[in-house]
This record gives sequence, structure tokens and C-alpha cells, in this order.
Amino acid sequence: MEVKILGAFGGEAPGLKTSCILVNNRLALDAGALTSSLSLQEQARVNAILISHTHLDHIHDISFLADNIFGRRKDPVRILGLEKSIASLQKHFLNNRIWPDFTKIPNPEQPVLAYQALKPGQEYKLEGLSVRLVPVNHSVPSVGFIISDAKSALIYTGDTGPTERLWKESEKIENLKLVLIEVSFPNEMHKLAEITGHFTPKMAEQELRKISRDGYMARAFHLKPTHLKELRQELARTRPQIIPVEQGEVIRI
Repeated sequence: MEVKILGAFGGEAPGLKTSCILVNNRLALDAGALTSSLSLQEQARVNAILISHTHLDHIHDISFLADNIFGRRKDPVRILGLEKSIASLQKHFLNNRIWPDFTKIPNPEQPVLAYQALKPGQEYKLEGLSVRLVPVNHSVPSVGFIISDAKSALIYTGDTGPTERLWKESEKIENLKLVLIEVSFPNEMHKLAEITGHFTPKMAEQELRKISRDGYMARAFHLKPTHLKELRQELARTRPQIIPVEQGEVIRI
């Protein structure tokens, strides 16, 4: 499995892009950096986008992707997530007010985008991979993802504070090789992290202790640009060490 880090941060600044992971060049986990990272040809090869939740930093490039791939693909790009997340996208985002509804353009029979609601706990086949959604603890309905193929598996937490079910599900995973865990605020801001449904380095360290197995890499994403120096220093002291992902990095598992 090839995992490309397109967007690694919990906010934007020059050179810093928001959450977006591309798996095997075809499946995106969140859409914070699709069009700002991929060429037009690469964008047209993305077949599906899994949305962990509908905060803007995780969805905004859906809009520009739809614009860029119009007329360049035969089949629609599938937008997949919780039923409540799909409903929010329909009502508040691709609603012909904030942005055109590309699920009806050029016509409802041949749209640019197509929604698909997924249920937590069920296993789906998507782009040659097995996908499961697991509810996590955030300020809006949110899920983490478990993605696997015949050789390896990864966990992507999405945005979350302390949670249980995701780690319990990890016990069922064979060949867990990678945990992409959100870390947003430095340790001194733990109260804000708890209120908003995020992790500090110390909180993430404690969460990973809930995984009984070893042999996986722990990598942090969603670092807030205003706290990068502190976060990197604190992550360097975590045990097991949680290493920040690098934007543009390719991880093969």
C-alpha cells in the first residue's frame, strides 16, 4: 500500500496544507489538499474520497476538484462518509449557494460527483482495499478509518479526542503497519484539546498505549501551524515516539 501525505496540518499558511492522505493514487482520506497538491492529470485519477467529518479543513478541495475534473472523467468521483456527513455536504456546501451541486452537473444521470453514505462497523470494498469506519470523539459526527489490503493495514484517526472503539477495533487488525494519529495542540493546551475533540502529544501517547500490539509506525498529522515548534519538540519526547508526517512524504507499507 502506498500512502502519500498531501496535507499534514490543522490549518493553512504558506507551504502548509490541511488534512489529506492519498492511498494508491486512487483513494483520498479527507480532501484538505487534493487540488493544491496534485496535477490535473493526477486529480482526474482520484476515484473516491472518504470524509472523516465535515469541518472545512477536511472537505474544501472537493469543490475545486469537481471544477477541475469536469469533462475529464467518464465516471463520477464518489464522496463517501457517514450519513450525517453526506447530509451536511448536501445542505451546507455543495448546495448551489456556497458552491454548485456537482452531483447534478451536467445532469443527475452523469454527475461529476456521487454521494454514498457508509455505516460504521461494516466492511466495504473500495479501490481494491477493505475499508471500515469507526466513530471517534469530535465536536461533530466523525469517524476514523481502518484501511487494509492483503499485506498491511493502517488506521487514520481523523480528528478526535480520547476514544475507545477505534483502539478496540485495532485488536482485530492483522498486519497493522501504520497509525496516522491527529495531534493538534501542545501539552499546555490540553483543556482546549479536550473541549474541542483533539489530542496533545501527551494525550496521543496515552491513546496509543491502548493498542496492545506493536510493530507499527505512529505518525502525527493535523499539527496546528501556530504551535509547530512546541509540537515537534513534545512529539520528540513521546514513547513510543510519534513522528510528525512530512508533507509530500510517501510511506509504503
